[in-house]
Amino acid sequence: MVAERNDSKILIGIVENDPLYRQALESIFSLSPEFELTGLWSDTETAIREISRRYPHIVLMDIPLPVMAGISCIRKLKKVNPAIQFLVFTDYEEDDDLVFDAFKAGATGYLLKKDGPELLIKSIRELHAGGSPMSRSIARKIINFFGRFPAADGKGHLLTKREEEVLTLLSEGKMYKEVAAWLGITMETTKKHIKHIYSKLEVQNRMEAVNKWRS
Repeated sequence: MVAERNDSKILIGIVENDPLYRQALESIFSLSPEFELTGLWSDTETAIREISRRYPHIVLMDIPLPVMAGISCIRKLKKVNPAIQFLVFTDYEEDDDLVFDAFKAGATGYLLKKDGPELLIKSIRELHAGGSPMSRSIARKIINFFGRFPAADGKGHLLTKREEEVLTLLSEGKMYKEVAAWLGITMETTKKHIKHIYSKLEVQNRMEAVNKWRS
């Protein structure tokens, strides 16, 4: 029988092949009253079968997994569960194609395991609040990629100077609090700017906004 959904907590599902990481992540989320662990899977086949029943808010997904790669799993699950957010949590950062493939498949964030549990917790909060958290090195890859192409005419004039500053900082992987501190504005003002940016560019998240702004 499926446990009753608790919307007062952030519901987390984890797909992780490494037993040590699974144990560590289980400890992190089981001990915090802010989160509820709805599923812990070591392979994609089981995850695909059970995630739709347990329906977490956020799924942490590694890339190398038995049966099916994590990116393919995200792509398959996102089609039938579009509201679930997928945060890639992996050691893989050297292969640019994997990074971009993860976002194309439907991931909303990309975090490296080496960044540690504190950033993981912050990133999950940000993702749940509507952000797209990324490790700084991953954000830099994206900036370097889009930086090779000039901004198309007709996009920039949509945004105010301040909105462009906010979007630039978001594209560098900064969290909302960091954007607010960097620009000397409140969190409320920062969120309003981000809302306006998404509305003007007709996008839903940070990745789409940066992509459209630079394309």
